[in-house]
Amino acid sequence: MTVPSRFDAETLAEASKHCGALARANARDQWLGALYAPPESRDALFALACFDHEIRQARLRSRDPNLAVMRLAWWREAALGGRDAEAAGSPVALALCAAVDAFQLPAEPIEAMLDARLTEIAPPDALTLAAFERYAADSEGARLRLASRIAAGGRDIDAAEAHEPAGLALALARMLADLPFQAGAGPMLFPVDVAERHGATLNDLDARNATPGVIAACGELRTLSRARLEEAERRLRAFPPPILPAFVPLGSLRLDLDRLEGSGRRPFDPPAEASALRRQWAIWRWARRF
Repeated sequence: MTVPSRFDAETLAEASKHCGALARANARDQWLGALYAPPESRDALFALACFDHEIRQARLRSRDPNLAVMRLAWWREAALGGRDAEAAGSPVALALCAAVDAFQLPAEPIEAMLDARLTEIAPPDALTLAAFERYAADSEGARLRLASRIAAGGRDIDAAEAHEPAGLALALARMLADLPFQAGAGPMLFPVDVAERHGATLNDLDARNATPGVIAACGELRTLSRARLEEAERRLRAFPPPILPAFVPLGSLRLDLDRLEGSGRRPFDPPAEASALRRQWAIWRWARRF
């Protein structure tokens, strides 16, 4: 990666090292994906993974949603170059700004990622599946767009737009995995129309009642996630190889869906976690298919 002139090379190297360690600890699937990318793209992919982690944590690090909104506003300005002096004191912000410069990353998907976090803080009263799809495009989908561009050396070659179904597949699985921790504890992003289609209500979810309707609604969303995963993989087969590292997190998605399926009749119990080695093995096998 070319070091932008507005950043000190030594400071940036330390920031990149920090991001590599942070990504490995908190976004391991994305960290593994970066290892499949060319060396000149890896630091920027680590920075993107860390940025995603940091803005996801904004809501969880404060009981006051207004403080979370303020943190996201700071990240918006820092990521878009409005707070260079302050960004220099944050390894993640510094590395992200360098990645934006080096790979000419557009502002729109960065802002979309931040908008998705605002949706988590204050979701619509009756969030539908269509609204969830828009949220998925802003969160996982936008991140995949940026990662694809970085992996391809700054080129936008996502011609088949695999980020769209891939983003929805990942967002659905993450939402279902978070259900044991979010239900009854704050705003949820569970599609109300899917719940109602099976005779369930948001009150059932808030009360953590595993009614037949709740179980069926979760099952429908798992099925949808699998279908979108298969669609993303179909589109990826038409892609040039350079962008594939961006989609490596799909390699362990079936593991996540399988463990959610295993606890399908207990949607409010945390499912068993797959080991890091098993996830890495699944990713390696997935990558070999393309």
